[in-house]
Amino acid sequence: MSARLATVAAAFLFIAGACSTPPPPRGLPASTAAPSGAPAGLARGRVLYSSGGLDLWASGPDGSGRRAVTNDGASGGYAGGRWSPDGSMVAAERFMPGEGGTALFLIRADGSSVRLTKVDTFLDGYVWSPDGRYLAYGEVTSGATAAAGGLTAVGAVGDVHIYVVRTATDLVVGPGTHPAFSPDGTHLGYAHLAGAIASADLSVLAGAGSPGRFPTQLLVNLADLTRVSTAIAPRGMGLIGGPQYSSDGKLIAYAAIENGPVLEAEQIVYIQEAIPGAPPKLFALGKTGALHHVADLRWSPTSQSLAYTIINAQPHHHWLYVIDARSGERRELFDSQKHFLDYSWSPDGKTILLQVDDGDQWLYFTPEHPGPIGSVEPGGWRPEWCTCGARS
Repeated sequence: MSARLATVAAAFLFIAGACSTPPPPRGLPASTAAPSGAPAGLARGRVLYSSGGLDLWASGPDGSGRRAVTNDGASGGYAGGRWSPDGSMVAAERFMPGEGGTALFLIRADGSSVRLTKVDTFLDGYVWSPDGRYLAYGEVTSGATAAAGGLTAVGAVGDVHIYVVRTATDLVVGPGTHPAFSPDGTHLGYAHLAGAIASADLSVLAGAGSPGRFPTQLLVNLADLTRVSTAIAPRGMGLIGGPQYSSDGKLIAYAAIENGPVLEAEQIVYIQEAIPGAPPKLFALGKTGALHHVADLRWSPTSQSLAYTIINAQPHHHWLYVIDARSGERRELFDSQKHFLDYSWSPDGKTILLQVDDGDQWLYFTPEHPGPIGSVEPGGWRPEWCTCGARS
């Protein structure tokens, strides 16, 4: 990652975890050298990525067939983007001149674009609904977040929105950040600014007109996490991150940070059923190191495997891990002094494509095999691998 992006990107990264009671993690072999070239048998689809923070590009998952998707990055660089499920539109995150955060734009099939976030706000997570009818995003109007995982800092103010693509209608769901749709599209989870994981019922969208409110439940809050985490974090939990739904929608994963000085605060990942009051499993990560030394959680699209990337300050290393939510086993896939955090699962859940910023390289992993199984140069920032339609 270039120096000009490092400061902004630090605000976009969130946490994940290791394990408290399940078996210890499987270690990495002595050699971590990446074979040259992409591995055979990669899933079909296209990868959308930012080329040096300037424009969005697309390629095959092996790096072939690269082409530009946008050409106006000089007037506002692209941090990354996500295709709609049918590949006809792109939700794009941009650095706009003179603004401190990033902005969310919707690029339609005809090439026209519309800005969804207001000027001088801070985009904190965005996601398409499974059917592509809605685009949800978090918008912080004051304060700060460590945004990729939706870790809401004290004093942050903002809302989660749903944008109805067909009618160009913007609706406020509730106060929070980092939204995530359930796989069936019936609920929207997010990090509530009260310090909780919220779940909004989206059935009201099926009615005529714009809903006045979205019925919302709090699945877990910081007080709950403090009670179950005393053995790991005796000072109690102080900050909570956005949820991620497993592929079958039965589980959610989220993370929280202990109260107290950030260099001494524990980070913990929790996995629980996606219902209020369900007991969570705890995966203790260790000391935070710094507020921006946080990682990103992503479920496999086909199984109950949770991947995460994490930075550790002392010693300075970057790791890629996978947690098997069924067994509780945690596997270390990669340990490197080079900077990385951005990655994407393949649509079939068999491969993880990871962007190494130092050297601009893509590495390929399988969730069962420690160490990279292939590499391609150049890579591209924030790769998003999907099975989108023909336009992608």
